[in-house]
This record gives sequence, C-alpha cells and structure tokens, in this order.
Amino acid sequence: MTIYIADIIPLIIILQSILFALVLLTDKGSKRISNGYLASFLIMLALQFTVLLNETYGAPNAFLSATLCVYGFAYGPLLYLYSRSLMYRKFRFSLLQLAHFLPFVILLLLAALGYSFCGRFGFLLYVSLLTYSTLAILKVITYRKIVKETQSSLSRTDLVWLQWTIIIFCIALLLDMVDQLFWSTDLKAGISSIHVMILLLINWMFYKGLKQPQIFLGVTPLDEAVFMEKSKTPSKTTPDTFEKQDLEHIQTFMRESNPYTDPDLSLKQLSERLQIPPRRLSYLINAFLGQNFMGFINNHRIEKAKSRLQYPKDKGETILEVMYEVGFNSKSSFNTLFKRKTGLTPSEYRKKYHSS
Repeated sequence: MTIYIADIIPLIIILQSILFALVLLTDKGSKRISNGYLASFLIMLALQFTVLLNETYGAPNAFLSATLCVYGFAYGPLLYLYSRSLMYRKFRFSLLQLAHFLPFVILLLLAALGYSFCGRFGFLLYVSLLTYSTLAILKVITYRKIVKETQSSLSRTDLVWLQWTIIIFCIALLLDMVDQLFWSTDLKAGISSIHVMILLLINWMFYKGLKQPQIFLGVTPLDEAVFMEKSKTPSKTTPDTFEKQDLEHIQTFMRESNPYTDPDLSLKQLSERLQIPPRRLSYLINAFLGQNFMGFINNHRIEKAKSRLQYPKDKGETILEVMYEVGFNSKSSFNTLFKRKTGLTPSEYRKKYHSS
C-alpha cells in the first residue's frame, strides 16, 4: 500500500486530535466543560478524517461514506458552545444544549438507514456552519463590550485568541466551499489547503485553550444586565442633586483610596466599596463622565503613573515598578494607553520632566 504525501496531513490530524482530546478529557481543572466541548470537536475531526482515509485505503462502506458530511453539523454547535463556555464565569451544561445537535443525530441515523444527505441537500451543511460561526463571532464582540463596562483589565478576560480561532475555522470553511463549488484549492503534490488550515486550527485551539488562565474572569449575568441596561438608558447631560452627590463620592473615593491599583478591580467590587449599586455606578460613569468602566479606571491609573514618573519615590524606581503599582499588569496596554493619553511613551515622559 502506497501512502501519498497528501494523505500524511490527514493522518497527523487524526493522531493529534485523539492525543489532544485525551489530554483535555483527563484535565481535572476548572475548565472541564470547556475542555469537554473542545475535546468533542477534536474527536469529531478525528472520526471524519478516519472515514476520509478509509475512502482512499479501506474497503468501501456505504454507511461511512454517507456520514462524511454529517460531522459538519456537529462542528458549528461545538464551536459555538465552546465559545460561550469561555465567556461566562458560571457556565453550566444543560440538556437544552443538546438541541443544537439534533440535526447531527438525525442525519447520522438516516445514514445508518442507508440515506445519504451529502448530495442534494449538502448545501445546508454550509448554512449551519456559517450560522454558528456568525453567532460565535457576535458573542465574542458582545463579550468584549461587556468586559469594558464591568472589568478594569483585559489581561485575564481578553478573548482575541478565540476570535482568531473562529476566523481560522471560517477560512477553512470558505476554502472548502470554493473547493466544492468552484475550483480546486489544492496546493502542490495534491496537498489540500483545507487540511493545512484544519491542522493549524487544531494546534492553535489546543495551545491557546490550555494557555487560558485557570482563574478566568468571565462575565456574569449581572455584568450582562449592566451592559444591556446601558443601551436602554436615556442620554442625560446634567446630573440631579442625588447624582451630583454620588459623583462627588466616587471621585473623592478614587482620589483618596486609590482602588484602581488592584489590577483585577471589577465594577461589582468597586460598587461594594462605594456602596452604590453596580447598575447605578455604571450609569453615572457612562452618563456624566463620558467613559466606560475600563476607561474610567485606566484614566485614573494613567494620571497616577504621570505623577509617579514626575515625582518618583527614589532614583532607582523603574517604569515597570510604576506600571505595576498603579494597577497595570500588561506592558503593552500600559504603553499604548499612556501614549494615547499624553502623546509620549512612559520613558519619553519621564525624560521630559527630569531633563528640564
């Protein structure tokens, strides 16, 4: 039996998918639900590519051939639910989630009865995959907006890598659509560009998924409610008497207590310390200070950093020490925000005041 170069990548996909799925399923950490969805996604890939190789090197089997496009109806729901499980701090598995997999189960049963779905109605597979991919991307976008309204840092909440996961998945999907409907997307020696993208996707998801911090500050129903209420709140330019009192209380507390030095400060934590309900605190910051929560906290951090760079505690104090002490835990975020606010990098700002 001769194995061609083009079939080596599917073989690697199968082996890596099984290996990575086993690692994820044996992990006893706090991300068991997320790991379960990701492991299921990898197992589905391993099964589909096993069938694909069997078509080339194994004995013909009508049932296996009929299932080739059925697996795709599991990828979309698994990717979507995996995304949701990462975004919510207390995400729970429920039987209702199984409804997403009804098309997959029904079509698998039909394949067992000898009916092949891949021919006339195969286009519905692309509809399903595009729908779930779009839903996942919209969820990530909404999640990032919620985080900016309720968290003070993106270091343990940012899911840009998940957004890129979905993008890589969509690229593989679009390549498959072009390959099936228009012209071949194969590379040299018959190597499938789709398989290359899927191999990239597997390694990207596994590496980034495991790298995600165990202490993950996902959003809560309260965070989501704060975000939803913001969009419903009518615009207002002048605070009333009670709002003025609350705003003065907020500004005084920020100036005297410096709560922003906690890098993981959240809207809920600050509201508890101020004894102002989270929704009202969010409303006051947005309506009368013209900022979201993250911007409000980071502006205080930048102002404190400016003061520390002008008047350091001692001559040996470094910019990194200042960065951590004012509440930042990401050098790139600190430098970007500082330059946006002052027009100078932290080192340029310090030189400006110490050379004059």
